[in-house]
Amino acid sequence: MMPFLPLAPLGPEADVVVPMQMRAGTPHVMASINGQRAIPLLLDTGATLSVFEPDVATECGLLPSGGRRLQIRGVHGTAGASQAVMSTMDLGQWHATNVRCLVRGISSFRPGGLGSAIFGMDHLRRHCSFMTIDYQRGNVELGFSRAFQPASGAVTRTPLRWVNGMPVIRVSSGGISWEAVVDSGSTWGIVIDQSTAARLGHAHDGMGMGRGLILSGVGGSVRADQVGARTIQVPEATLCGQTYPGTTLYVMPGPKRIGSRFWEGARLTVDFRSNALWLER
Repeated sequence: MMPFLPLAPLGPEADVVVPMQMRAGTPHVMASINGQRAIPLLLDTGATLSVFEPDVATECGLLPSGGRRLQIRGVHGTAGASQAVMSTMDLGQWHATNVRCLVRGISSFRPGGLGSAIFGMDHLRRHCSFMTIDYQRGNVELGFSRAFQPASGAVTRTPLRWVNGMPVIRVSSGGISWEAVVDSGSTWGIVIDQSTAARLGHAHDGMGMGRGLILSGVGGSVRADQVGARTIQVPEATLCGQTYPGTTLYVMPGPKRIGSRFWEGARLTVDFRSNALWLER
């Protein structure tokens, strides 16, 4: 656990809307750290804290803030990290100060590659009333002083709870249910683990994802066939108040999660004030 820093001002009175870029199927926003040139940050609802690779941290002038080294856990294992603080972070019209983060001890990504700079939920959850990732229009909206109000159209509201600083909702299929992380930082759709696949009656079947596919994340990179990654088909999956017939599930290592491939074409809102997930399609 990292010590809490003194709270900065809550933020702008009006909402902040910034453009969003999709890189490798995941949302990124441009932000300036410590007054340096703006860099793309992976907007990751599946990350508790913001995390930087060593080369990016050096470029942004991030220095370790002291304290014991931490272990961060990801899809493929754990990695060491040092505590640090962004003195300033400018995201659109939002000028934030004292944003705590982590700097990984050893780089496992190519310089400037996907995942080398991650913006996690901690600071957003403490300062924003809601965050909308609009996959359809390509922007991100941050609310500060008002409660979230969905636009007209097909809207569902799902309760969420926070587990280790990440938003979690319930998913079900064929009478089997499980909790999954709402993970915009994942390229995939609905991801389950091997034990959940067995509960669904798919212990060994499905389609392999191929020897040439490399899965990367905290803890390193592995070939998909080495960890038995595969896809299975289920008659339906129910989440966010809707049932989706003929659903593909991805069986992979790591936590059960719902990635950006599932949310494509929708407006996804994490409502920090009422602990709810809004989905507008």
